[in-house]
Amino acid sequence: MGASDLRVTVDSAKLRCVLDPALALGHALGPRLALGLTRVFETWLTRSFWQVLDSSELLPHRAAEPGQAGQAPDASALGEWIALREATDAGSWLLRWVGDCLAESQLRSAGDESVVERFEWLAQALQERDEAAGRSEAWCVGLDPLAGALDALALSATLEGALILCPLPVGGAAPGPVQALARLGLAAESVDGDAASLFAAERVLVREALAGAGLAALLQPLGRLAAVHVLALPGEAAGDESADPWLHARAWWYPV
Repeated sequence: MGASDLRVTVDSAKLRCVLDPALALGHALGPRLALGLTRVFETWLTRSFWQVLDSSELLPHRAAEPGQAGQAPDASALGEWIALREATDAGSWLLRWVGDCLAESQLRSAGDESVVERFEWLAQALQERDEAAGRSEAWCVGLDPLAGALDALALSATLEGALILCPLPVGGAAPGPVQALARLGLAAESVDGDAASLFAAERVLVREALAGAGLAALLQPLGRLAAVHVLALPGEAAGDESADPWLHARAWWYPV
């Protein structure tokens, strides 16, 4: 064996990244962005993302029913995602997600059934907070920003505070997941400019990873992005499934 025949592969843990449905489905470049992120991140899709794809055949009829919640996803992105799902073997996906059960999830080496159970617990508790806040549940065909944000928050907390990559609205408004937290009475701390925080180091790491993956040109048309982390901290009733797991939650965000 010559020196040129030797190849060494080093596997290292990737930063977990939950992709906001607004990025995955709201822009024509969403599918390519999601696949590109897998080069440098352990990239997760939300359950609401798949719900939009499953209801895609109903989308052409939305214009006749203006009372429905949500907005139409980008047609090009939707078509590309549907084609990708039809052409990809179930075990070949590089993207990960939590489905309705373990068999419908793509966890790979991320864990076992406890991941699904924890997500269900956290998502249900968020839904109960949302109902207590007075939100009237409406049947939605398309992208529901609030539902997508709640889904991403529950998944971030399930994955021990994984990064949520989401659009940063123009005009100084907070990202969608941060707005959703505020609606539910949960605050998110902006750590932008806090040089003493490890999030400052993470921001550099995220920016370098995106550039190193060759995504700079792909991301430019999407505008500014933001990173949101949410952690459901255990309280005095840790282990009690009847307790609200969001009672002691902490959240942080910064512009990417």
